[in-house]
Amino acid sequence: MITGLFESRYGFPVVGVRVGIGGVSERYLVPFLIDTGSSTTVIHARDAHHRLRLREADLDPRAWPADEIRVSSGIGGGAPYRLVSASYEFAHEDGTAEAFAGTLELGGLGSEGLPSLLGWDVLRHFRLDLNASRGSVALLAP
Repeated sequence: MITGLFESRYGFPVVGVRVGIGGVSERYLVPFLIDTGSSTTVIHARDAHHRLRLREADLDPRAWPADEIRVSSGIGGGAPYRLVSASYEFAHEDGTAEAFAGTLELGGLGSEGLPSLLGWDVLRHFRLDLNASRGSVALLAP
């Protein structure tokens, strides 16, 4: 079982995941908001810069290869994202780790105020147990 928590400020479910960007960064721990309404996992600029240690130049959409740019839409409108390969590592309560490869969308400069989101592309690997009244978050084997 992989556990998380309901963060105190807004009460949203959060889980920590070690993430690496293919060819760019090693795996570092990133707190992800569990977003069952998002089809993809997204790391926004603040976490990309401060947690994954990417340079600001890596987050500038003008420097991204055109075939890796996606425009994602949400409540705030559309914004450019870069589709990159990623590795994910989840820590189980018993100390074991579960790792797999996938992709994620990397938010460009200007997305600093947004939390990173764990979307269905990753969540589909788990069964979710979210209980706000108990304050518990768990990702379980399907």
